[in-house]
Amino acid sequence: MRPDRAIRIVPPTNSRRAVAIVTGGSSQSGRDVARRLASWAWPIVVVYLQCQSRAEATVAEIIAAEGTTVAVRADLADELDVQRLFTESIAAFGGVDVVAHTTTDSATLLYRHAGRSVRPGGAIVSTSAAEHITPEVARQLRERGVTVGRAPPEAVLSFLDEWRRRPIG
Repeated sequence: MRPDRAIRIVPPTNSRRAVAIVTGGSSQSGRDVARRLASWAWPIVVVYLQCQSRAEATVAEIIAAEGTTVAVRADLADELDVQRLFTESIAAFGGVDVVAHTTTDSATLLYRHAGRSVRPGGAIVSTSAAEHITPEVARQLRERGVTVGRAPPEAVLSFLDEWRRRPIG
């Protein structure tokens, strides 16, 4: 190597396999986020409430690109649905590391269940207006080292890319 050439050091990527829940998997922004995260070789849980055919199309695209995914129908305003969402995600992939909330639906229950279910060191990013996180849920997320943030739809992937490049532990 010539001495006048600079060496660019790229931070190591997070070596663990991250499992992501993506809400709004039947919408364009949710579909885009799910497909891009799947391209990182992450297993994806595509969440939808309506438009099952569009959610299935998202799943089919991920599978066609040799990704791993499942779709789960869940009403984010229903306690039992959100609980089932995390239960089914953990059953399918062994855990949840990331929640990408790409809808305008309230994320209150999503945050509450994520506080108990997202693996330590995980991340939650929302594209909707800032939600009120109760002090108890905020404490749970802090104790588990879960990164929480807000980003416009076009910046969700940058947020998660920065998160995944952080050293583990």
